[in-house]
Amino acid sequence: MSILKVNTIQDKGGNTIISSDGSGVITPSFGVGKIGQVVQSSHSTAVTLNTSSFVDSGLTASITPSATSSKILVSVVQSIYLDGGGAGITLRVVRDSTTVFTQPVNYARYQPSSSNDRIFYPIEYLDSPSSTSAITYKTQGICAFNTGKVQHDSITSTITLMEVLA
Repeated sequence: MSILKVNTIQDKGGNTIISSDGSGVITPSFGVGKIGQVVQSSHSTAVTLNTSSFVDSGLTASITPSATSSKILVSVVQSIYLDGGGAGITLRVVRDSTTVFTQPVNYARYQPSSSNDRIFYPIEYLDSPSSTSAITYKTQGICAFNTGKVQHDSITSTITLMEVLA
C-alpha cells in the first residue's frame, strides 16, 4: 500500500487543476462557489417573545471557515406562532454579537385577525465574515404587539450553515 501526497495537480499543459493547502480542503482551479463544510442545528423548545427587545430563539449553530475569503450561507426555517388579535413578529440573524440581517418590522408575519397562526418562516442570508475563527450564528425575534412565540408546541426550527469557498 502506498500514499501519494501532492499539493498541486496539473494537466499536461502545466495548468493547475486542483490544489490543496494541506488542511484537507481541496480547491479546484475552475469555478468558485463550491460548498465546503455544512453544519446544521435544530431547536424545539418554545420561546415567548416580548414587545420591548429582541429575544434569543434558542436556534444556534457554529462554523469555522477554512479561509477568510469564504462566505457563509445561513439558511433558517423558523417556526413561529402568533396569538390572534393583532400580533406581528420580526426576526433577525446574529453573527456572534453582530446583527447581520433583520427583517423589516412585522415582515416575518403579521396577524391582524383574532385567529391564531402557526407557520414556518424561511430566511436565506449570505454572510462574508472574513474570519477563520469559530463563528456562531443565531436567530432572535421580537413581537411588535400582543404575543408571539418561536418553536411553539415544540415544533422544530432548523439553522443550516454552509461554507461557500471563494
